[in-house]
Amino acid sequence: MPVRAIHIHHGLQAEADHWDRHCADVCSKLDVAYQCIHVDADPGPGESPEDAARKARYQALENELRSDEVLLTAHHQDDQAETLLLQLMRGAGPAGLASMPVIKTFGAGHHARPMLGFSQKLLRQYAEEHQLIWVDDPSNADTSFDRNYIRKQVMPRLVENWSNASEAISHVAALQQDTLEIIDAMAATDLAAMSTQQRNSLSISKLMQLPEARQYNVLRYWINVSGYARPRRNIMQEVIESVLPAAEDATPLVLWGSAEIRRYQDTLYILPALNSHEVHHVYAWDGEQPLYLDTLNLEMRLEQSLGRGLHQDAVARRMTVRFRQGGEQLRPHGRRHTHSLKKLMQEAGIPPWQRNRIPLIYIDHQLACVCGYWIAEPFSVSADQQGWYPVCQNL
Repeated sequence: MPVRAIHIHHGLQAEADHWDRHCADVCSKLDVAYQCIHVDADPGPGESPEDAARKARYQALENELRSDEVLLTAHHQDDQAETLLLQLMRGAGPAGLASMPVIKTFGAGHHARPMLGFSQKLLRQYAEEHQLIWVDDPSNADTSFDRNYIRKQVMPRLVENWSNASEAISHVAALQQDTLEIIDAMAATDLAAMSTQQRNSLSISKLMQLPEARQYNVLRYWINVSGYARPRRNIMQEVIESVLPAAEDATPLVLWGSAEIRRYQDTLYILPALNSHEVHHVYAWDGEQPLYLDTLNLEMRLEQSLGRGLHQDAVARRMTVRFRQGGEQLRPHGRRHTHSLKKLMQEAGIPPWQRNRIPLIYIDHQLACVCGYWIAEPFSVSADQQGWYPVCQNL
């Protein structure tokens, strides 16, 4: 079985280059392929150095991992105990108190921690007996970092009174992992019963039929499987207490990190935090090459399609891409009457925050297409004609 080693160079310590050389030397002696990846670990606003380094490290490893690979890291029993205590002081629930799983899906592959059942003392004894050489990160002695404070100040006090403290605390993490599996299974069942046809959305009326504890559990699970970071408890409470009971014509918003939750009518949505968007921008487009809409990070292109899309004469004329300003009208293909774009979007159940972000194609200053929804007469092809269908893709 092929093995390769990756070292993440955070560039935060004066000895960082020495650590790279040390890792390269060890791998060379073991005949293991070695790679050093440099990352930018500078913390963002409100972000701790620890969190920034961890995020950069795991993002680099996730990007590198292949589908047939398992990432192995040497987290041990004491690391697990420290993680649980950290989560406890943050007021975490079962998902946080479960701490680090032995194995989980990670990127295209998996991430395993085979040393979780062994104490740091036992691993150090093994390393000394086998004359292994390792390096110590001097930042691990800085008790201004929460984990180091627990390691240097809290755990020694606990061990004085309970010699098996690390083992016992790690056992609690394992029990919480069992609990998490049970409540995740319940949440998955509940979520399946209230999912809608729209991606990353669920039915509010069905969600509110559940007791509040199960509402919280479903929301936690839904956020996680949708790929977003778990918010703090107060964010979840805001969703349950302010968003769910809001009037159907209200459009409340709860924002945290790079994600947001919104509602429209009876549907709750989770989506990436929307960036600012210039609705007055006009893009000229010849249709031959893909068009990049920078403010939306979208790429538009025309694909040939039988029985749908714009006819050839239309795309050969002057074509521009714009966004909804208000007052637009069109007669969709197959309909007898002209309608306001606002009414059509309401009928289609398009949430208000999406309406001015949908590209509109104009042919000679006349609205010809609402991308992903309608082709206007007289620009549409008939059922037996080849058309050019506009496709929008997130980049």
